Amino acid sequence: MKNTIIIFLILFVSCKSPSDKKVETKDIELEKLRTSIDSLFNSNIEENEPGAALLVSYDGQMIIGKGFGLRNIETKEPITKSTNMRMGSVSKQFTALTILKLVDEGKISLNDSVYSIFPVETFKDGTTIEQLINHTSGEADAEEAFFTEWDSTRIAENKNILEWYSKENRTITKPGEKYQYNNGIYELIPSIVEKVSGQEFAEFAKEKVFNKAGMNKTNFFNLAKPIAIEERAFCYEKDSLGNWKKMDGHFLNGLLGAGGVYTSVDDYFQYDLALRNKTIFSEKTHEIIFKPSSTEKKNGVENYYAMGWHVTDSTALHGGGWFGTNTFTKRYLDKPLTIAIFMNRNTLFANGLVKKTDSLVVDYIKNYR
Repeated sequence: MKNTIIIFLILFVSCKSPSDKKVETKDIELEKLRTSIDSLFNSNIEENEPGAALLVSYDGQMIIGKGFGLRNIETKEPITKSTNMRMGSVSKQFTALTILKLVDEGKISLNDSVYSIFPVETFKDGTTIEQLINHTSGEADAEEAFFTEWDSTRIAENKNILEWYSKENRTITKPGEKYQYNNGIYELIPSIVEKVSGQEFAEFAKEKVFNKAGMNKTNFFNLAKPIAIEERAFCYEKDSLGNWKKMDGHFLNGLLGAGGVYTSVDDYFQYDLALRNKTIFSEKTHEIIFKPSSTEKKNGVENYYAMGWHVTDSTALHGGGWFGTNTFTKRYLDKPLTIAIFMNRNTLFANGLVKKTDSLVVDYIKNYR
């Protein structure tokens, strides 16, 4: 009887098809990838520190979705894939989508002049909506000015940004002439959305973008009008003594557009699916999202910007940095792969973590997918 069982097992294993063996290999290599990723992140993040959340999505599946470290040091609550983390400048892609929603509804055109919406001297030279989004408006950066000009005992809001641009001519260069990354202009965009839609910006984004993309627990957060953020990760930086200090009360945390989004790995995965399946807008409007419309030249190399994304022929990416926050998203346009890393600390770009993660994942996809 024992010999019969052994013979049966040998025959069973030998009869496995090549496709079965390929699946087994893929599963084994995926576990190796996950182990390597765990080792990489755990070497950078102690379990009792602020940490990171990681998403790796491939071909419509979340092949990695997990957290490292704590979302709240005081309560020792861990970061998980459902933890909502502050996005920093990764928020810009969502701000751009609020404009595209108005385009999709026929309420605005990317070629419309800002002056037609806000007839003030600054925008009299024909700056367009698209030039605001692709950083070629030619206007000064209000956020830079607010760091020194604004009363830091008051929470600044988007209406204050609009007032700043309305007081005097803030034009530096001719619209469309030069790429200049501009947070202040992205903090003007919410006022345009409100004027055209008749709806508060955060509510408009929630209803027309986040919910539509399946991001049901994602929100823009305004410190001047705070809402409860479910499973919120607080933001931390080390002080001069090496202790982690909360950084969530900055007076510019009432400004939405350049930043302000809280989202999770779970919600960002749903967003990734919605972008790939083109379910947020009409197909025609979806085609605009990754279409470059401005060029930045650095060290002789041309870099292109689209609707809240730096783009190449094969990738769309964006990083984010704010007080106690670092984020990075990379979306491959030539393969169904997305990598996103969200941190509630400011050390993401210090030790090559982004590059190493990308390399591990791409090697796995190349060899086993």
